[in-house]
Amino acid sequence: MWPDFEGGSIVNLMQDIVRARGGRSSLPGVTGVDVRDWRAARTVVLLVLDGVGLKQIESLPESAFLRRHIVRGLSSVFPSTTATAITTFMTARPPVEHGLTGWHVRCVEPGLDGRVLAILPVTPRGGGPLDMQADEALALTCRAPSLFSGLPVASQVVSPADIAHSPFNRRHSEGAQRTGYDGLDGLFNALDAALDAPVPPAYLYAYWPDFDHFAHIRGCASEQALALLRGMDAALEAWVARRQGDAVQLLITADHGFIDAPAERLLELERFPALADCLASPLSGERRAVFCHLKPGRERDFERALADIEHACQPWKSSDLLAAGRFGPGDPHPRLRERVGDWTLEMKADWTLRDTVPGERPFRLIGVHGGTSEAEMQVPLVACSLG
Repeated sequence: MWPDFEGGSIVNLMQDIVRARGGRSSLPGVTGVDVRDWRAARTVVLLVLDGVGLKQIESLPESAFLRRHIVRGLSSVFPSTTATAITTFMTARPPVEHGLTGWHVRCVEPGLDGRVLAILPVTPRGGGPLDMQADEALALTCRAPSLFSGLPVASQVVSPADIAHSPFNRRHSEGAQRTGYDGLDGLFNALDAALDAPVPPAYLYAYWPDFDHFAHIRGCASEQALALLRGMDAALEAWVARRQGDAVQLLITADHGFIDAPAERLLELERFPALADCLASPLSGERRAVFCHLKPGRERDFERALADIEHACQPWKSSDLLAAGRFGPGDPHPRLRERVGDWTLEMKADWTLRDTVPGERPFRLIGVHGGTSEAEMQVPLVACSLG
């Protein structure tokens, strides 16, 4: 399942939100959804539940708040992962334009010289210092402006205290007030404080990462992760009941869904030396959507070496994915071709692929995302008018 940029993706959702708050957009909105209440609301609240895909919502009882208020399903972006999708939420641009292609991004800008960065914390693979500050590195790599800076109304970004003022958040929330919170109660207290202010924001973006964290380390179908989701659902229902009568349009979605990946379906690049020998740099992207940068003249060697893992992945020339619009419509980021490399490995079923570079500690992820399965790609659109 690839993203549906014709009216069925989180990219399209963001176009409707931008227009509902008086901004301009040239891309289509979501099909089959009446957005008149969004335009009339005093405040539009977008709550992003990290990792809570459509499949996760369907695990809740039919009486659950989130299930009762689903409007439709949406597709995420490709890769279906936090770094790529959250940047879309905060810029309203598809990945082709904002250029952040996964947790790990190969950056060839001056001073970065082809290093692979974990882009949200702005740290290089394998450790070692950058030759510049994180803010400077983001200024080089992230060209898409914050959507908040282009809105003609006041905005607020509510996110966990430990990331609220991080370099990534500062850059992508430019033009909005930033507020940090601790814990689930803290999230709803922060929403209350914003909406009860003498002049409430017209647009409020809030982010909850806890399900994603537990799904990675315990599994997306684990009792710990599902209990956390049930707790969020109950807290949402109580908060909505308390805020009834407010001129607020509540929208809830996710950046991606999840699958669980068994340990026996994890491929370690080091076990395939012929394949590894063709690579000019560490892998980038995600374990479920892997970007490969080849050494000059090694194309045929790489194609032959792919036979060792063809049971686990669908290889694509990255240029073909770009031409097919898999990263969205629009003018490509000037470094996009270099970031997606020569080949993209779309992992099949529940397979994953990773490499480990010197200075890195291998770690196990039970829950994973980034790929093109329906479970990873499909997210909910929940809508509830409180007024």
